[in-house]
Amino acid sequence: MRERNGIQEDGDLAYIFRGDLARREPSSILPLKTDIEAILAECLDGVTPRYGRFKMRQLALVLKLVDTGNLHDAAAALNMSQPAATKLLQEIEEALNAVLFIRQSRGMKPTPSGMMAARHAGFILAEIRKMQQDIDGLQNGITGYVRVGAMISTVPSPVTQALARMAEAYPTVEVSLHVGTSDVLLPEMNAGRLDFVVGSIAGAVGPEPLTYSPLIEDVAVVVASATNPILRQHNLTLKDVFSERWILPPAGAPELRSIEAAFNAAGLPLPVNSTRMASMIATATSLDATDTLAIVPESMYRYFAKFQAMGKVDVKLQAPTEPYGLINLTSRPLPPAAKALYDFISEVATQNARRSSGL
Repeated sequence: MRERNGIQEDGDLAYIFRGDLARREPSSILPLKTDIEAILAECLDGVTPRYGRFKMRQLALVLKLVDTGNLHDAAAALNMSQPAATKLLQEIEEALNAVLFIRQSRGMKPTPSGMMAARHAGFILAEIRKMQQDIDGLQNGITGYVRVGAMISTVPSPVTQALARMAEAYPTVEVSLHVGTSDVLLPEMNAGRLDFVVGSIAGAVGPEPLTYSPLIEDVAVVVASATNPILRQHNLTLKDVFSERWILPPAGAPELRSIEAAFNAAGLPLPVNSTRMASMIATATSLDATDTLAIVPESMYRYFAKFQAMGKVDVKLQAPTEPYGLINLTSRPLPPAAKALYDFISEVATQNARRSSGL
């Protein structure tokens, strides 16, 4: 067992954490009992809670108003008249005893209460949809829609391999793959727009506790265009190549922390002469068009090297890339279809790790 950034990890258990607090739990968690008891107690008091008067269309209207900023457009999108939308908005503001939107000359601007209401409305509507999918899955076998986020370095393996197995085992399941950096994907998951993320837990913040199941640690390598003359040089150090033009991840990306640590270990700051890119396709294209260097996970180098899109520069780095794993909201159990893909990704990663180690 080991500890990283306040999160305990091992190969068999996932751990729940909130901020710097970690506690050991199995990865399948039911909703908190205290939350359920509080809701039931309010209902048994004989007085309907204010939230008991909410309607699905009210919640949808709040979400659409935040999205469009215009009452007419929001009403049209929901197939209702503008007077009906105005009435629904008044009803939910009265139920919450808060002003959710401020009318302006160019539309409607959400208040802080409006943004908070929209966040929770998204959770509620997503959970209702998942409830229907879960019940359909129990009755008809695994079906439905899965939304997964993945760091680009995890896409060639294990994500695409797992997607192939998923398509063969459950051909009726629709999967939507969103690729990006973990600092972008995790907020999307917190907002209910992703079921789970294959990414880095480093630097994760937010009010919701997360369950993290580690998969593998990659290593970072320096790469250049396959035709760059620097590939013919050997035993280079970061000081030798520091003055080169670099491609680095954008500010805030977890990968940038390990890259900065590698330069710092060599007594250097991050290169100022750099371009920031989150896209590996853009990175590979830029390497091919210029004499720039980049630091990428070795798994991505191996993938692009098959197409002669980049070569590895003989520079030793003193820092690994951020480890990645499976991340989901502890309070939101995965629907059957999402759990099936989650398990396939874990299975593929384990098999690939054993193959790499010769087991």
